[in-house]
Amino acid sequence: MSRRVCFVAPFGLGQKTTVWARTLPLARALATHGWRPTILIPPWDTPQDAGRRWRDGAVEIVNIALTGGLLAQTQRLLHEISRIQPDIVHIVKPRAHAGLVQWRLWGKRRDKRPAVLLDADDWEQAWAPINRYPWLVARFLAWQEEWGIRHADGVTVASRWLAETIGQANPNAPLLWLPNGVEAPTPDAPRWHPNSSRDVLFFTRFVEISPRWLVRFLFSLYEKSPGSNLLIAGAPVRVGLDRPYRLAIQQNALQSAARVEWLGFIDRNQLAALYARIGCAIFPAEPTALQQAKCSVRLANTLLAGVPVVASAVGEQITYGADGAARLVPAQATPEEFAAAVAELLATPAQQRTLSEVARQRLLTRYNWRVLGAQLEAFYQRVLGDRSSSE
Repeated sequence: MSRRVCFVAPFGLGQKTTVWARTLPLARALATHGWRPTILIPPWDTPQDAGRRWRDGAVEIVNIALTGGLLAQTQRLLHEISRIQPDIVHIVKPRAHAGLVQWRLWGKRRDKRPAVLLDADDWEQAWAPINRYPWLVARFLAWQEEWGIRHADGVTVASRWLAETIGQANPNAPLLWLPNGVEAPTPDAPRWHPNSSRDVLFFTRFVEISPRWLVRFLFSLYEKSPGSNLLIAGAPVRVGLDRPYRLAIQQNALQSAARVEWLGFIDRNQLAALYARIGCAIFPAEPTALQQAKCSVRLANTLLAGVPVVASAVGEQITYGADGAARLVPAQATPEEFAAAVAELLATPAQQRTLSEVARQRLLTRYNWRVLGAQLEAFYQRVLGDRSSSE
């Protein structure tokens, strides 16, 4: 008899990454092991999906109706769980709707509820000042995160920083490090090919480094690699968050501003043309809790595409870039030192080709969703086994 699992998401399948880039691939992988997965979604960010249900292969996707406010929406999620009668409810981020579902389920007698697991792929509290949440909202979300971490039958985490932090907060809960993975690329998937370009791609959400860091990097890059241009791709996580970066370049790097191209949000259909324009991509990051906690899907997919990458040795960038998959720069490196590493890579085609080949193979071998899904299935069996033996 197949087992059932419900993932309870905090948002929909829009620009926010977690559900479509992490939860859905894991659910697909679990289905190959005989599980019957359902993803329950409160689609407040994709309201056009409200009330819709469909199947993605063996995965059932349920978008609840949005009428009635937060409490009514939470009740609908709980109603769906009652309908499905899952063995496991896997909470995706301990916040908002998903966090409330976790709170309600945990209040039931242990033998009257499914196993409640938590999946953490970010340190949510670190986003409060960036998103400028009102104090009360920020405090509530922080409480949800702290409470959710301490009240779970098991925890999956996307980064080693989260594993250490959550392991200290809830040392008795089984814990699995489960980084973000990749799908084996199709023949028409975007891929970088060796070229003579000296242009540099910077994927950003405008939170990784400061505007001043970027200006210093630009001055140094143009000095060390005179033919280079910087292509900045990405949408800010909050409207206006990119403005200080634009102003800093205009005010402090006037002679260099024309060599910066602002591309905005890049979708998959634009990647092939973009990769053809660049010699490498950069992923600088300051060693903050926000950067150490996350596990960048964009970095994983960029490495999978064979793009030569220079990255700060911060958080999961260290593990993705290990064994020569990326040119890792020490976390405390100055912008000038980072620029020197980029310039050296652009001037060394052999190093570019080696990074490209190693990165692609490493991602396919170590971070394939089939491999990670098998690890999650084994973790589920462990949690259910521990639960049975203690009842």
